Amino acid sequence: MEAEEKGPARLILNRVNPALTKRGDMLTPDDVVELLAIQLIGIIPDDDNVVISTNRGQPVAFEPKSRSGQAFKNIALRLKGNEVPFLDIDQKDDLFSRLFKQNN
Repeated sequence: MEAEEKGPARLILNRVNPALTKRGDMLTPDDVVELLAIQLIGIIPDDDNVVISTNRGQPVAFEPKSRSGQAFKNIALRLKGNEVPFLDIDQKDDLFSRLFKQNN
C-alpha cells in the first residue's frame, strides 16, 4: 500500500470481546499490535447493535448509545488527524452495569 502512495498501513481490530481476551481465548489488542508491529487506529467492540443497525439499513454510527458506533466515529476522527482516546472496551453499557455503577 505504501508503494501506491496511500500512506502507511494502519490497523482496526473488529469484534473485540473483552470476556474472551480475559480468558485467553482471544488475543488482546496489545498482543495483536505487538505481533503485527503496525499502528492501531481503532478497536471495534463486539456489539449486537451492529446487527440491529444493519437489519434496519442504518449505520451503527447513528446509534447514539452504541459503543461500536462511537468507535467508528473515533476512527474517522483519527483518520482526519485528531487525537482521540481509545474507548474502554471493558466498560459495560447494559442496564445492570449502569445500576450497579450508580449504587457505588
